[in-house]
Amino acid sequence: MSFFKIIKHWFTEAPHFEGIITATERIGSRIQKVTISLPDPVATPFPVGSYIQPMTSGWIPRAYSVAIATPTSCTILVSFGGRGAGARFFADAPVGASVKCYGPFDDFPYRAGTGRPKIFFATSTGVAPFRRMVEEALREGLEAILFLGTPKESDIAFKSDFENLMRTNPRFHFVPVLSSGDTSWQGARGYVTDQIAGKGRILQKADVYICGVPMMTMSVLNILKKEGVPKSQIFVQKFG
Repeated sequence: MSFFKIIKHWFTEAPHFEGIITATERIGSRIQKVTISLPDPVATPFPVGSYIQPMTSGWIPRAYSVAIATPTSCTILVSFGGRGAGARFFADAPVGASVKCYGPFDDFPYRAGTGRPKIFFATSTGVAPFRRMVEEALREGLEAILFLGTPKESDIAFKSDFENLMRTNPRFHFVPVLSSGDTSWQGARGYVTDQIAGKGRILQKADVYICGVPMMTMSVLNILKKEGVPKSQIFVQKFG
């Protein structure tokens, strides 16, 4: 397919919808939580692990995993780490602003029915797809562990949601790991890779999902290889 045919397909045939920003909330200093309304023709709920591509500043598409999906809206997490086109667009876009979105696209699905525990590794906004995957694992009656790396406690997205799940579901364990936490922080410190040591036997029996910055992703993959975790049980969100 030629370049021009690909562009034509993208703008005319790829699934898309015109949404309205209905809520926007800053989480710490690094993340914006944005909820976008869905018009009636959009099929919901979106597949677990799916993402959308809003057209942002300069009409540039940016990919964001869907963290929450209802029949009338979807919620994404936007990182301000690099101040790219998406960050600039959503930092300035007010409630009521329209945004054209392509998707949902589903290249990072939750693998149901394997019977294996689920272990999730994320950094910052990479936790977005796991917001729904954790709930799916618990619905299956499986053990689930979420390791989330971020600089400070205030930057932990969905902190209260995951803590509530852990209190009400003994099968779920939430392990936030802070690289620059305050002295009052009583939880894990360092990086998510620091939490893998000694867990080889558990990892070998689990489905492992990774979503976050490339450095973390590659580090976790290297450790999983050394620990003998089968490739068929490892799933990576490509865009982090």
